[in-house]
Amino acid sequence: MTGISICLVIFCTTIYLPLLGFFLALVLPMPITFYRLKLGRNLGAMIMAIVCAVIAGVTGGSPLDVFFFGSLLLTGFFLGEFIEMHVSIERTGFYTCLTSMGTSLVVFFLYTLTTDQGMFQLVSDYVGANLKMTLSLYSGMGIPQESIDLVSKSMDTIHYVMTRIMPALFSVMIMMVVWVNTLFIKKILLKKGLHVSQLDGLNRWRAPEKLVWPVIFFILLLLVPIPTTALKIMGLNCILVIMPIYFFQGIAVVSFVFEKRRFPGMLRVFIYSIIAIQQIFLFVIVGLGFFDTWIDFRKLGAMGEGKEQN
Repeated sequence: MTGISICLVIFCTTIYLPLLGFFLALVLPMPITFYRLKLGRNLGAMIMAIVCAVIAGVTGGSPLDVFFFGSLLLTGFFLGEFIEMHVSIERTGFYTCLTSMGTSLVVFFLYTLTTDQGMFQLVSDYVGANLKMTLSLYSGMGIPQESIDLVSKSMDTIHYVMTRIMPALFSVMIMMVVWVNTLFIKKILLKKGLHVSQLDGLNRWRAPEKLVWPVIFFILLLLVPIPTTALKIMGLNCILVIMPIYFFQGIAVVSFVFEKRRFPGMLRVFIYSIIAIQQIFLFVIVGLGFFDTWIDFRKLGAMGEGKEQN
């Protein structure tokens, strides 16, 4: 019952406190992961199914809402599955993302077979409804009317782009959820006296060096004038999917520096909060991770520390 209660509290917060709920939605899978590891596959799946059923009831069976929260719950369950298999951290993350997204998309596709609308049309309608809701929220937040009018005039363009990068946005969401919950579940398991070897040394993690070449290719695809819009949309989707990988590497560099320099806990929390809130710092961290492929900031930091000691 505890796992179900925690999940439902997080869910209710995401519904009734949207700003806070956005961040809490990232940790919705964590109770599922923890109780999957603690109670086993059957009870873990039962908790997930009960929570999903309650969410479906509260949202009135809204397909996209159930799909969104169901995907988060599935991610938590599969993360527990692959952690228990003791595969490497790269495989744990990759397999979790792949199985979660694959299962969610299959279920969503099967649902569309029971309706008169296809997957694209359902997503398009959902994006349109949320854009209108966002515009009304802006009006209530005291944002200048000129800014609201500008967004309103660009609504068709925003809607066009959003619906076509939705595959990337969904992938990025799942990747971020897996990353956040991996970090949290490691600390929770350690407090419970459980050690998971593949979660050691996360701040030393590096993306594969060969990944830089697809990044360069897709950036050129966006910059070079091409008459085919579909190729640019594909390139944008691919860039968006790759960006979190370098964000993870950049954060690993920051965490490594914090550990080596023994930064106080409160200062770490403050800096991480600034990174999460200020979008410009997110791109700085992505850049840090990307250039770490060649520069290796952690090695430079270790060399600098060695010179200071000498």
